[in-house]
Amino acid sequence: MQLIINSKNNLFLLGKISFICLIFFFGFFTNLYMNSENGYSELLNPFVDSGKIISKPLQSYSILNLQNREYQSSKIILENIISEEETYTSFQFAYTTLGKRMTGQINIPDNITANPEQKRNVIIMIRGFVPSEIYSTGVGTKNAAAVFANDGYITIAPDFFGYGDSDPEPKDTWQTRFEKPITVIELIKSLEENGIPLNLESQRTNTKLDLDVTKVSNIGIWAHSNGGQIALATLEILQKPIPTSLWAPVTAPFPYSILYFSDELEDEGKEQRRWISLFEENYDVFDFSITKHLESLTGPIQIQHGDNDDAALIFWSQEFVAKIDLENQNREMLMDKEKSASASAIEHVSPLPPVEIDLITYPNTNHNMVPSWDKAVKKDLQFFDNWMK
Repeated sequence: MQLIINSKNNLFLLGKISFICLIFFFGFFTNLYMNSENGYSELLNPFVDSGKIISKPLQSYSILNLQNREYQSSKIILENIISEEETYTSFQFAYTTLGKRMTGQINIPDNITANPEQKRNVIIMIRGFVPSEIYSTGVGTKNAAAVFANDGYITIAPDFFGYGDSDPEPKDTWQTRFEKPITVIELIKSLEENGIPLNLESQRTNTKLDLDVTKVSNIGIWAHSNGGQIALATLEILQKPIPTSLWAPVTAPFPYSILYFSDELEDEGKEQRRWISLFEENYDVFDFSITKHLESLTGPIQIQHGDNDDAALIFWSQEFVAKIDLENQNREMLMDKEKSASASAIEHVSPLPPVEIDLITYPNTNHNMVPSWDKAVKKDLQFFDNWMK
């Protein structure tokens, strides 16, 4: 009798266990199927509500993902004359990037149109931060651009979204920040693939605009302050040599590169620290930091920095160059290993050549390179002439 009772109890217990297991596996595979339908490939805990899965839309802007992104080109359109100078003409231009309209200033030297054999060397000018309420097209780049244009270079400076006559910037502050290298890369692609129109009249009267477009021979980059961070991100994404000159660049690691300036805000950075903290909860900041992707950086690069700069510290440039020196040592070591190994034994991707980088410092000079501005711009001319002409 006792044996029968125990058997019944065992059967009851076994039934309960089987029922619980059935519920567990049903929930597991249902959850797995639902998440695979929604694009989630990872196995998820069946006791976790799928509605709590954290979306990471900004991950598409990580440097590695931007390296694999497909970029679009568009035609460069001259819209109106800003000014006619002795040796060049300044135009407002527009192009399409990220499916939206962006404007800026382009300087076209007179000798470009007069001499068909003249090399079409273009310098992309990337400004630093300027408050929108005081901004007008060319602010932050036009003075250096004038010197380059007088020397025969075409210069082109995008306004960025929300500035000039460009379309509005995104409402998401992070998206606004992370999109800037994309707009520069699509400008480069537009220049390389479609060239530059030479005058307004041809656009107004000639339906075959391609006849009046000049091809681009070489492209360089000039950038100031936060524009330097955009330029360096652009180089790491493209991984191809573009002669680049940086004035007082922001090269501090992200997101410290943002936090450093937060004390200038009305709330002394309280709100900014909050949304950076929220960002770090969901994302690995290393994915977005230029200092963590130096293996993808290309040269040649020239950095010019004043030792009296309190907006972008000269220490940042010194530390950045030191990091590049270590990166170059690592590349040379990898290249030596490649040479000594048999072709069949090499499975990794060949490293990029060492980055040619030069840091030029100026005593008693501020963030805008005053009073050493003339010396700095002459160094730029020498740099670009050496690498582009």
